[in-house]
Amino acid sequence: MKHFFFILAVSLLLHACSDDFFSQTVKIDPPEYDKQLSFHLLLDNNDSLIRITMTRNYGLLETVQNYEDWYVSGATAELYENGQKWVTFAPLSVDSSFVLTGILPRPFQAGSTYEIRAAHPDYPAVSAVQVVPADFQVDSLRVRRDAVPGEFGDRLDLLEVFLKDQPGVKNYYEVTILKRYYDYIYDPTTGTYDTTAVYEYPLGVEGFNDPNVQFGFGNGGLISDQFFDGQTYKFQARFYGNNGGSSDSTVIVLIRNVTEDYFKWSRSYEANYNSEENPLVEPISVFHNLQNGLGIFSIAQEKNFEL
Repeated sequence: MKHFFFILAVSLLLHACSDDFFSQTVKIDPPEYDKQLSFHLLLDNNDSLIRITMTRNYGLLETVQNYEDWYVSGATAELYENGQKWVTFAPLSVDSSFVLTGILPRPFQAGSTYEIRAAHPDYPAVSAVQVVPADFQVDSLRVRRDAVPGEFGDRLDLLEVFLKDQPGVKNYYEVTILKRYYDYIYDPTTGTYDTTAVYEYPLGVEGFNDPNVQFGFGNGGLISDQFFDGQTYKFQARFYGNNGGSSDSTVIVLIRNVTEDYFKWSRSYEANYNSEENPLVEPISVFHNLQNGLGIFSIAQEKNFEL
């Protein structure tokens, strides 16, 4: 009897080690979906020229042969202000007709309602509405160099922004820290270096002093005023001020009063991005506000500060 159990155990072990034991082929039908237009239009009060890159969605199990297949040519788009047609978009060029451009007659007005409408013969019409947030006040702003200890015994810079919140109104703020870099090219005729390009890149924020601040799109810090309605709020962020650049580069701080839709989209975008890096976390859906489409339309009040 012992020999019988031994032979049975060895047989099961050998079968378990075979490839067929661990794999199985299952045929499933691709889930149905609706073809939709997709674009992201993130605007602010400083914008004058608008570009929309029109794309489309694909099914979960569909194979996209070429990168260009994502783009949708032949679409139309219009921007309405307080119910009146305001801007009609035109194709960028014959070869880039999937990019639509428009020039604003004037800056976006706080409190005004704007609606984006897009259409294509092969897709349902898309629309989204946003009300421009009110202007806001920044009492003061400063960066304290090497102010707080880092995780590895080094020192971090500390950004402090003092915001004066408007009472009785739901406000959502976003603070992003950028660094401006300069490219130089040596001119042998003069023996000097000339600035040829200027570009800005988001700095890696290590954390925020307020646990209610959350990371969002572009490494920005998001906070709603539900805990400080009508009061002065001190936003604090810890970051490496000199990483990846020379000492003469400039720190740029973008402070924005954003809409609730943008706030939801930015949080869900960051959460979805982080979930893709962790196979143990369930996928997170990204918020969108395009009716009959996929993407986000938002308008913010923005202030820029150079340090």
